[in-house]
Amino acid sequence: MTRRACEICGGAEPEALRRQHFLFPGLPRPVHYDVVACRVCGFAYASDIPDQSALNQFYQGVEHHLHAELPAGLERIHADFFRFVQDNAPLKRDDRILDIGSGMGHFLRQFQIAGFESLLGMEPSPAASELARRTYGLDIRSGTLDGFATEERFRLVSLCGVLEHIADLTGGMAKISTLLEEGGYLFLAVPDVMSFGAAPPAEPFLEFALEHINFFSETSLDNLLRGAGFEKVEVISQHNDFYDNHYLLALYRKAGEASVAIEPDRASADSLRRYVAFSQERLAPVEAQARRLVASGEPLVIWGAGGLTSRLLCDTRLGEANIRAIVDRNKALQGKPLLGVAISAPESVREHPDATVFIASTTYAEEIRRTLVDAYGWTGRIICLAEQDTDRQ
Repeated sequence: MTRRACEICGGAEPEALRRQHFLFPGLPRPVHYDVVACRVCGFAYASDIPDQSALNQFYQGVEHHLHAELPAGLERIHADFFRFVQDNAPLKRDDRILDIGSGMGHFLRQFQIAGFESLLGMEPSPAASELARRTYGLDIRSGTLDGFATEERFRLVSLCGVLEHIADLTGGMAKISTLLEEGGYLFLAVPDVMSFGAAPPAEPFLEFALEHINFFSETSLDNLLRGAGFEKVEVISQHNDFYDNHYLLALYRKAGEASVAIEPDRASADSLRRYVAFSQERLAPVEAQARRLVASGEPLVIWGAGGLTSRLLCDTRLGEANIRAIVDRNKALQGKPLLGVAISAPESVREHPDATVFIASTTYAEEIRRTLVDAYGWTGRIICLAEQDTDRQ
């Protein structure tokens, strides 16, 4: 685990806001990180985190973000990102474009459709890189930012949902700068920390995923980018309905001259405090449901072994219930133990017809419910996070 100083001003005595615990498949005991805010400049981030090599291994093995058939909501997100770039950066069809953290290449696909000719992606997950090549014919190289090497210089470098994952922001920004030609553009899309405390979240502590270790406001993002030699072109906060959150869409230009001027961020810590309070309120009925499951002793199948389950097993008594099976469609997780139960494929739910199914997802809850009923003929009890129980008997 690595304790981090503030990546923007170097402050080493942050204010602690929340210790978030996780229990992941294959791990014998929970891990945690501390959500903190710098007392000097206000930047909010996670400390006491796994080192970058461990995070890279996590990303390389992740398959839950792979979508062979892109959901309409995700397609709208990428189209919105592309329009923002088009509206604010004067790009030509032969400009070289690099997308870091490409996933399956959905964002680069927007440029491909628009006729851009020189597209390159970089993605830690080999499975995602291969799917991008097979699905779109895109050149997506498997690798990580710190290990990525090329002699090419690019007119545009993009990072969609990536900067919040990078432990070494100073080194990462320096590397990104070397990949850009002089006067080139940097596009960033990151969760907007100022939206966290604006309304109750769909899931308690949803934004505190293990891989989310930087929590940017427009102010802290601007401080980081100015210090790396970039000047702001445009930054907006935009809601997306697929994840029901807000992203900062930011375009910067490589200016070459780094600025040491820092504007204090006075609001991020307050937003995170409100978010913690909202999440604790949202967690209360889930804990009550977990206690009922423990008391009843009824057999339980948990559908989902990802981030939500990893938090609920630490934050509630769910792990004390009579868990007969844990299922997940992510093949990389199948076979790994979680609370002494080997994770199995979704069709194994048929082996437990007398069980209650707890759906540990909000984004895909309805899709999972339909799969249970339509594909597996499920007639038993289903519990969703919103405590809308369904008895189909």
